[in-house]
Amino acid sequence: FSQPEKTSVLVRGLQQSRAVSNCSLVDDYRHQQLEQMKKRLGEYGEPLMVGEYKQLRMMFDSGCPAMFWLFAHTDGLYDLQDVIQRKLRGKQSGDGAEVVGIGVGSMVLARYSVDKAVYRAKVEEVIEGELFSVRYIDYGNRDDTLTKDDIYPWDEMLEIIPPQAVPCCFYKASEAISKKTSLNLKEMEAFTLLMKQSSPMQMVVHRRNNLPLDVFDTSVHQLGPDLVVSLRGKDGRDVLHKLSKLSAFTACFGQKTQELDKLQPKTEVPTEKAIKQLEALQPPAPLHAVPHPLHLHDADLVQDDGDGPPSPVHPMFTS
Repeated sequence: FSQPEKTSVLVRGLQQSRAVSNCSLVDDYRHQQLEQMKKRLGEYGEPLMVGEYKQLRMMFDSGCPAMFWLFAHTDGLYDLQDVIQRKLRGKQSGDGAEVVGIGVGSMVLARYSVDKAVYRAKVEEVIEGELFSVRYIDYGNRDDTLTKDDIYPWDEMLEIIPPQAVPCCFYKASEAISKKTSLNLKEMEAFTLLMKQSSPMQMVVHRRNNLPLDVFDTSVHQLGPDLVVSLRGKDGRDVLHKLSKLSAFTACFGQKTQELDKLQPKTEVPTEKAIKQLEALQPPAPLHAVPHPLHLHDADLVQDDGDGPPSPVHPMFTS
């Protein structure tokens, strides 16, 4: 090499070394940021396990008595969404089309069709390699209308924070309730209204059916509830007891429950088709120019004092 060529090689080497060093510094910073965020989440910074969660934090998103989705409403959740939005700032369309092997079970970052923000998600269905149905793992809702442009590659560092949403079923519910995957419109509206009016709720986890953090395993598909829970609404009353008082569900709690069970087909777990049909009964939420998430429009929330960054509008059930 001539002297100019040697100098050029040295300069390129220094530039590459600096680039690698900068990337390493950024990764270290993000890792520390997520670890601090995990601490701020407190007990919700760890997978939900058997025990009592006394704070009024659990919010209903969607589902039916046989399997419903709850998520923990915390300031840490807003912090997590802010990190994700910053990470993908400036990217108007996803590059999921470039990800090799993306399919059912894949972890992704997915744009939500209502607010156009991006959230942690798991692919539940792929139609002809072009359309994607995903489950947002921090809220529990689905979006069935995504294209490749809405899909971004997964970031394994985000697995530091456990999913903030979890599928549940009621503890000590009669079989007429625990197997009730077929609801008419009246029943679905009554159940959804009860759960939303009861939120935020206290929760006692009596049993965990699946291993913690299974959601990050691409080979694991959601077939049934993760947690068996008791819930107490913000009014202090047991939610399952309140459900038994609704006219739409009195037959499920009456003396004829066993007779009704014999007439109904037995299903071990809610099927994906049944859950999708139930979810489809709830219409999309209208957009509201409000500082708190669309999900929580009807909840009694303490408003932000405005000193922190704006909370991203998070997914509301749309399927």
